[in-house]
Amino acid sequence: MAAARPDHRRRNSDRGSGASASRAGHVPVWIPLACLATAAVWLCSGLQSSVDAAGFALVDVRRSRLDSPAGFRDPRWQDYLALRLASLPPVDARDHAQVRALAIEIARLPFVQEVLEPRVVWPDGIEVPLLLRKPGACVLSGTDYLTVSDDGVVLPGRWPAPPLVEGRFLAVIGPNDGRFDTVQPGEKLRAPVDVDGLAVALSLRDALAASDFELTGPPLVDATRARQTTVDEPGVRVLFEGRRVVHFGRAPGAGAPGELPAEKKWEHVRRALAFLRPENGARDWALLDARWDVADIAWRAPPDPEKPLDAPAKPKVPAPRGT
Repeated sequence: MAAARPDHRRRNSDRGSGASASRAGHVPVWIPLACLATAAVWLCSGLQSSVDAAGFALVDVRRSRLDSPAGFRDPRWQDYLALRLASLPPVDARDHAQVRALAIEIARLPFVQEVLEPRVVWPDGIEVPLLLRKPGACVLSGTDYLTVSDDGVVLPGRWPAPPLVEGRFLAVIGPNDGRFDTVQPGEKLRAPVDVDGLAVALSLRDALAASDFELTGPPLVDATRARQTTVDEPGVRVLFEGRRVVHFGRAPGAGAPGELPAEKKWEHVRRALAFLRPENGARDWALLDARWDVADIAWRAPPDPEKPLDAPAKPKVPAPRGT
């Protein structure tokens, strides 16, 4: 209870910050301090008997802060949190049921993936450790874009263009037919076309290097016919800037017999993107069919007559993510 002293409280706060660095985020709800340092020892011994009269146990949840020591966090989520908590009454820090109810309310926020056990940090307030959702794709909603978590939940916060996250564009789940114009944060993508589109978007994001996205621009994934893939039907179409199209077949994890593994398909894509680089001849292409062991590529410009048709046979390809 010596935390009532300003200098001791700072030391406790520093330790708390270090301990929370391994978390994806947490929400401390701070109690306004209304005591003097000189009264700290007295408060330690007499707090329990006078707490009801002084009101020290009540936490004003309108005073909150969303911390995220690592990873992506949209700064607008703080406002979203404040708006949700503004309608709640003060919480009695001694009442476990009230503290737990606060954690449940925070768990309803669209960007919160999981809430861990809350704890009272006396006399500062209540700390609610939590895991934040990570954006893995985005959708066009009206004229703006909404991010979608890697588990398919629409996240709050509109963007004028597909955002860059960790140096990589979030792929757009297409085909931009207006079906997301009325979607609201917190809704989950459940339609097969959207589930397949998200699977391709996440796989793409994991397979390509940040430097590859300098060539692709914001990708658009059209999985409308992913589950109708045949030899003649290319299934998923991935569109890059420069009107370049990749025929991808079925979505990752479809489990269809004979389907080329997604890793091999993205290897074809990385090699095709490498052809666009000046050091590899800057050879442009319009269509890549990545469904086969040997990919088919349709060149946009005639190849250099001084070079073999498939040169350079082994372009300089950036290492995939995580290697």
